Amino acid sequence: MGRDTVKNCEQGFTFWELLTVIAIIALLIAILLPALSRSRQSGTRAVCIHNLAQYSVAGLTYLEDNGKNFPDPNEWLYTNASISKGHPIGCRWHDRDMSPYGETMKTNVEYRGKMWKYLEGVAGPCPIFRDIAKSRGCENPQHNSEIEINPQYSYTMNGYLGSKENGGVRNESEVRGPAKVFFFAEENSWSIRPDHPKYPAKWLKAPLSTKALDDTALLITPTPQAKDCFATYHGASSGDQSRGGGNVAFLDGHVEFVRVEGQLRKNMHGVSDSYEPAGNMAMGWARKTPPPGGWDGQ
Repeated sequence: MGRDTVKNCEQGFTFWELLTVIAIIALLIAILLPALSRSRQSGTRAVCIHNLAQYSVAGLTYLEDNGKNFPDPNEWLYTNASISKGHPIGCRWHDRDMSPYGETMKTNVEYRGKMWKYLEGVAGPCPIFRDIAKSRGCENPQHNSEIEINPQYSYTMNGYLGSKENGGVRNESEVRGPAKVFFFAEENSWSIRPDHPKYPAKWLKAPLSTKALDDTALLITPTPQAKDCFATYHGASSGDQSRGGGNVAFLDGHVEFVRVEGQLRKNMHGVSDSYEPAGNMAMGWARKTPPPGGWDGQ
């Protein structure tokens, strides 16, 4: 072997070849990272859906054991006896002491709601909600700032089930259709309205919700009162966590993903092209008689 051949073998990569390799690696990373991010998000959303489905299974099991009668939507998880100055109702969703692992719930059996035993071993809140809620905080006006934002649940029960509300039912036989009425759903820790002091939803004409997660019942009211709404933090674009969607479990056991557009409609009453709440009413109203304005108005 000649000297020139040995010299060429020992040269290795040139500067430009090295730059080319680095550029190719950077390009591959740029292509793969979004895909990995989407895959990770899909996996986390799957966990959230699974957790919600467990609540639905627990609820259906409760119905089987209790003559198809629904528990009180305000006492299925906690009893009213559990409300105190140190543990206000609006803070229970993020109060670790009110979780199955907290001393308060361990030592005070009378604080446990009708479905408490059916939820033993069931997973906690949606991981996505846990992260977002810590940054968005609690909007309940009676919020106790001394209680750390440590989410314990993010799934709430349909406020028309087991309720005396207009449109409410006490027994499953009164429901207009198990596949049409939701049982449990994800909820935001903030309200969505045009006049929100910190996060105004300027694309709305009227509030989609005037209340944030503050109890265990999700009560959708006819327009324009709009008390509660389904979650909107999954798949939110442009960083606006009010423009995504949420998971909703129905009485027949199936789970749907409902985007914020599914809770709204345009050209309401022919006034303008801005959005007003409407679509989610049909999923909440449990009784067979139509809500104010009829089914076509929802």
